[in-house]
This record gives sequence, structure tokens and C-alpha cells, in this order.
Amino acid sequence: MCERFTRTFPGIPASVASARAWVAEILSPRVPDGEAIGDAQLVVSELVTNALQHTSSGDRGMGRAEARLRAILGRVHLRLLLAPHRIRVEVTDTGTSIGTDSSAPSGDSRDGAGAPGPMVRCPDPDAEHGRGLALVDHLAQRWFWRGDHTSRTVTADLAHQPADAGHSATAGVSATARAGGVPAQRQP
Repeated sequence: MCERFTRTFPGIPASVASARAWVAEILSPRVPDGEAIGDAQLVVSELVTNALQHTSSGDRGMGRAEARLRAILGRVHLRLLLAPHRIRVEVTDTGTSIGTDSSAPSGDSRDGAGAPGPMVRCPDPDAEHGRGLALVDHLAQRWFWRGDHTSRTVTADLAHQPADAGHSATAGVSATARAGGVPAQRQP
């Protein structure tokens, strides 16, 4: 059984906190694994922030009138899919990368319109930004994106222990094996 939840947030910075709160509201009564809920909130924060900063969903670098228009037109769509051992997070932006990123390595992934897609970067140690997708990459079992110039969806799959899995390691492995998956291993 899979539960689906969808919500659209305006293209403003306050939407990051609103999205985190919404994820906690949805997952807390359904997922007993507090660490998985925190991981899902962090992944949502990073993906929504990226959508607001790097696509036309956000209001980065705009004047006051343009920012108001973007708040009306710019949107970030968030979808959660909750399965017995998986939380899937999908964040869809309104497309079109803002500006160019000179730090993108040659051969980076591009969408159907030739705009660069999201990718893990290795920022300078003193850089203030650029670590979000590295966090997503670390926390998620897998992540990927699809899209074109009109929108992009970044999807991240996270593992969690369902309420019926019990507290023993054997019960968790057995339930995961029955579901056809592999239990997630946390690295210290």
C-alpha cells in the first residue's frame, strides 16, 4: 500500500520552512522512525531551496515588483509517497535555470533544452553554498531528476522502518527482503 500526499508552495524563501513543517505533519503519525522523518525534512529543505535558487520557481535577484510577480507565478510542487519501507520525495520546479554556473564541470547532465540539471558539486571548503545535493546523495538510497525547460522533478528515495517491522534487526531485514529491497545501511 502506498499513500500519496501533494502540496504546492509559493516561490518564496519562507516556503522552505513551510515544506519542512508539512513533511513532519504528514510523516509523524505514519512513520515511527524519527531519524527517517528528520532525513526526509532535510532532503525536502535542500531540494526546495535548490528549486527556489536555481530555477524560475524562486525570486532570487529580483526587484520588489518582480519578486511579487514570482510569488504569484513561481511555484514549487512537493509530493510525498509513503510505502512500507520507503519515503519518496519529489520536488517539481517551474523550470528554466537562472543564470549560468561557471563551476559546472564539462559534461554535466542537461535537460532537454540544454540547461544544466542538478548535480552533486565539490565546493571549495570556504564556500557558503553548494553542499545541498551532497547531503541528498548521502541520505537517500538513490536520487535522480527528469525534466526539460518547462519543469524539473528531483526525486529522492529514503528508507524507513515501518511500525510493523518490530525492533529486531532480523525483522527489519525480513520485511525488506519480502518487499524486494535492500535495507539501508548508515555509515558512521
